[in-house]
Amino acid sequence: PLDDESGMLLVPGGANASSTRTMDVNFEDPKIASMPKILLMGPRRGGKSSIQRVVFQKMSPHETLFRLEATQGLERAVVDHTPLCRFTVWDFPGDYYGEDEDVFSGSNTSLIFVVDAQDEPYDHVLQSFTQAVTRALELNPDIVIEVFINKVDGELFLSDESKYDCRRDIMTQVTDELTEAGVSPDSVHIRYHLTSIYDHSIYEALSRVVQRLIPQLPTLENLLSVLVSTCSMEKAYLFDVVSKLYISTDPGPVDMQSVELCSDMIDVVLDVSGIYGLGPSQLELGNPGMDATSMGSGDPTGTATGSGQVNSADRKEATGAASTNPDELVGTLISQSPAEDLEEEMVDPDSAYDSESASVIRLSNGMVLYLREVDTMLALVCITRSENFRKKSLINYNIGCLKKALRALVQPTENGN
Repeated sequence: PLDDESGMLLVPGGANASSTRTMDVNFEDPKIASMPKILLMGPRRGGKSSIQRVVFQKMSPHETLFRLEATQGLERAVVDHTPLCRFTVWDFPGDYYGEDEDVFSGSNTSLIFVVDAQDEPYDHVLQSFTQAVTRALELNPDIVIEVFINKVDGELFLSDESKYDCRRDIMTQVTDELTEAGVSPDSVHIRYHLTSIYDHSIYEALSRVVQRLIPQLPTLENLLSVLVSTCSMEKAYLFDVVSKLYISTDPGPVDMQSVELCSDMIDVVLDVSGIYGLGPSQLELGNPGMDATSMGSGDPTGTATGSGQVNSADRKEATGAASTNPDELVGTLISQSPAEDLEEEMVDPDSAYDSESASVIRLSNGMVLYLREVDTMLALVCITRSENFRKKSLINYNIGCLKKALRALVQPTENGN
């Protein structure tokens, strides 16, 4: 049987990754057990724990080289930053491929198999992967299969062509292995991602994984589509501020460079506001270096690393300017309620990142990045042209409607828990 180490709730202690703390969690609790699961499997030294620590515990990628030891037992963690994005991460020891039947259980489970791209040949590893996939599909036909081709950052992968060749070779070998195991490759939808913890590729890959675990994803995409078309934006993303994963975007094509730019903007906002935007009670204590972030299940005051507080824009000229959509559900959520009421919700006086958090960055190419807080540890980052950003009050009004729509999505989920 698998050695199950104690689970934990991840609690970063501010911008300093070395101050990350953990809290014990009872994974037998029905509320925790019902959360979506991300299972990290793969060979030893493949980089599973490094991925988890860099993305969810804010460890520096270079620190993983000397601070991490080989995982000896199952390590589980709860990621609960925002009500729309809650799940558990199961980090299995190397060369464990799901011998326990209950590992793959759950209606909303994603299996991530991490392959070390620098550890050729892949024959033995992919045989083990095929066995794990076959067992997982027998126990849970609805499980989602993902392959992270990790460590594509060495001397062997200096060009994009070499990375694509590696992915093609692995895809071919997996197809052959599944065929030999009697599983039709067409019946198994497997997504392959080229990843490295030293660039943004790991965040992009995990963002796509997490999106498939969010039941409200179609509605989120429709809401962002309405916002983008109404305000003549180029692109809009919903980011989990703590992990910097984007949990949804509009249906338009995703540009990796724009996602990385938005992610960097979040870093700038958090760094600046961590210095200048601390809440009054923290300033009274005279300890601005205290925990500026924490993650708590259902605790709106739990996470705060925020941005500088700014006054909301005048919305008088935006009255009646909210968009409508033929989709009945979206039309119901995007309401015409006064935006002033929306700004007063979820205000935490001790948070640097709160309902008033916003930032504008103007780029030299004529584009504008606009960040607004829309829910607990959830940020909307928009990319628009400068000429379309002149009616900022209209944009703010529609973002206020989006905030209320997100609140309407979250409330049924919270009531169900």
